[in-house]
Amino acid sequence: MKRLMLIVLLAFVPGLLSAQGAETFPHAKHAKLFPVCSGCHVGITAGDASRVFPPAAQCQSCHDGKKQKVVVWSAPAARGAGLLTFSHPKHTERSADASCASCHGTNGDRSPWMNVGRAAQSRCTSCHTHQASEHYADDNKCATCHRTLVSASALTDAKIAALPKPSSHTRADFAQSHGAAATASTEACATCHARESCARCHVNSGRSPTIASLATDARVARLAATKPAVYPVPSDHKDIGFSLLHGDAARTNTTRCAVCHARPSCATCHVGDGAAKVIALLPDAAEAKGRGVQLRHVATPLARNVIPVGLARPGEWIPKPHANDTTVRRVRVHPAGFARGHGPAAAAEVLSCQGCHAQSFCKDCHVGEKVGPRRYHVANFVTGHAAEAYGRDTECSTCHNTTAFCRACHQQSGLASQGNGRSIGYHNAQPQWLLEHGRAARQELNSCASCHQQRYCLQCHSDLGWRVSPHGPNFDARRYANRNRQECLRCHFKDPLAGK
Repeated sequence: MKRLMLIVLLAFVPGLLSAQGAETFPHAKHAKLFPVCSGCHVGITAGDASRVFPPAAQCQSCHDGKKQKVVVWSAPAARGAGLLTFSHPKHTERSADASCASCHGTNGDRSPWMNVGRAAQSRCTSCHTHQASEHYADDNKCATCHRTLVSASALTDAKIAALPKPSSHTRADFAQSHGAAATASTEACATCHARESCARCHVNSGRSPTIASLATDARVARLAATKPAVYPVPSDHKDIGFSLLHGDAARTNTTRCAVCHARPSCATCHVGDGAAKVIALLPDAAEAKGRGVQLRHVATPLARNVIPVGLARPGEWIPKPHANDTTVRRVRVHPAGFARGHGPAAAAEVLSCQGCHAQSFCKDCHVGEKVGPRRYHVANFVTGHAAEAYGRDTECSTCHNTTAFCRACHQQSGLASQGNGRSIGYHNAQPQWLLEHGRAARQELNSCASCHQQRYCLQCHSDLGWRVSPHGPNFDARRYANRNRQECLRCHFKDPLAGK
């Protein structure tokens, strides 16, 4: 361990290394004068920075102009903290067999006396191997010899940019897989990275405890601003159908989505309320730190032949792999031709339509007998729609205002009620409809309201009219009155249950 003692000099007194590198002092020529290194460098092993180099007056004891020629010498100026950290005193205590020559001799302990050189990296790794395969291996312990990048204040932007990249960082899957290692420990990451290194890509960096554990650094921020964010496509995003089935993954692990996506990405497609709670968990545009992946909706053109979802060609509608220098993705959720055959899927609620579409989106096409390729009803639907409308087989009110839309058409066609109760055109052509209408009114009063207002019914069904009871058999008047007694007064001149 002795050979480790003097490696500390690289960081503890970096000015000495600078002097040695330039060989400003001829150590070999003074070999006969100094039997030990500590005669001049007494402060190194003691940890006293003020006595690392000898004072100029000590040189003048010989170089006085008489014994030796006068020389002008001053100790190298101390530089700021570099990335390498070393403590001579600690290594002196732990390495009793170490000597100065172990690290600074040009040939280790076998070097001729005072043949001094810079401590080689191989001297460090001869003891500090950590069973690692190489210097930049993932299993190495960087903090043993290096301080954090933020603490290395002497490094310039250029030196930080030129830091070597470990071989693991060049793997194709590194961007996707590095999160687990970083979450386990950011100690190694902090050697070369600051918080801005992560914020360059991570949209949710402001919420991540792992990223927050790294300190900020203005130098790294400047470098990050010049580099594009990198967003490789996760393997599951390449699966056929991921665009349609990603909801479960988003609900299960929204944090994963927030690494690349902010709310505006989801809002590109999710314009309804179906996914509002999940989307609210993502950072908004103002909070997002990284550039993020911006999704853009691609309209699916209508096609004559419907391609089933399972047979759709991947390139037609799933996100394609993209280059690292772009953050825009084009997403086609539905396969080609889906618009023509989406009815069964929408009716069965296999797809959560409301997650992406507002009701107004459907109304753009589903407007009844609209002329054009997006007809909702079959041809000549109007001719036979009465049975479907009466039986509520279709929810007419989803697209139509039944009070205005239906009445306007029926009046123009001469099928609307004339107000005399004897019109049979609209009422299934039944001559005695007035006597039979009670059952239909009880089953679906909304259908009656398409043409009739309440005052029309009150002409017969009220104390002020013909006093025809609208109540069916076994009607419980008291039970109804207990729920809403004021409703009774719509037809009755006075409370029919008063005094009872």
